[in-house]
Amino acid sequence: MKSHNFVRATFVAAASLTVLLHVVGCSNPGTTTPSNGTGSRIAETDSRSNEYEDGTFTERGIYGGAPSYMTITVTLSDDTISDVAVEPMPENNDTSRGYQERFAAAVPEAVIGKSLDEAEVGVLAGASGCADGFNDAIAKIREQARVPE
Repeated sequence: MKSHNFVRATFVAAASLTVLLHVVGCSNPGTTTPSNGTGSRIAETDSRSNEYEDGTFTERGIYGGAPSYMTITVTLSDDTISDVAVEPMPENNDTSRGYQERFAAAVPEAVIGKSLDEAEVGVLAGASGCADGFNDAIAKIREQARVPE
């Protein structure tokens, strides 16, 4: 019977410790709740800093087996795309150029107003490969525009 009580006591102690660790883990001892001196809490402002620098960034997105490319220029403001331009590859044949031009015309509606992290696109205006080039350029722009830590 002693063995059974020992196991039970050990289990209770472990369970109590687990609960205590979860409670402690939810608190952040390095922060305090702001007060206005009357005991009332003051609303805390969002101190989030931008992940990306504001500005205009240009990268070449490569796709396909030939390979093909497009030049993508994105303007960022508060991590949000405020403008975008897609410049098709100049040495395209007529068919490829048509796909790139239709894709370029559809991109602004798909990404302006979105965060840079949400700017991935799929097939637009019937152009499937162009999306790969755009997404390649966006990945490069994320690296170029990232605020240093």
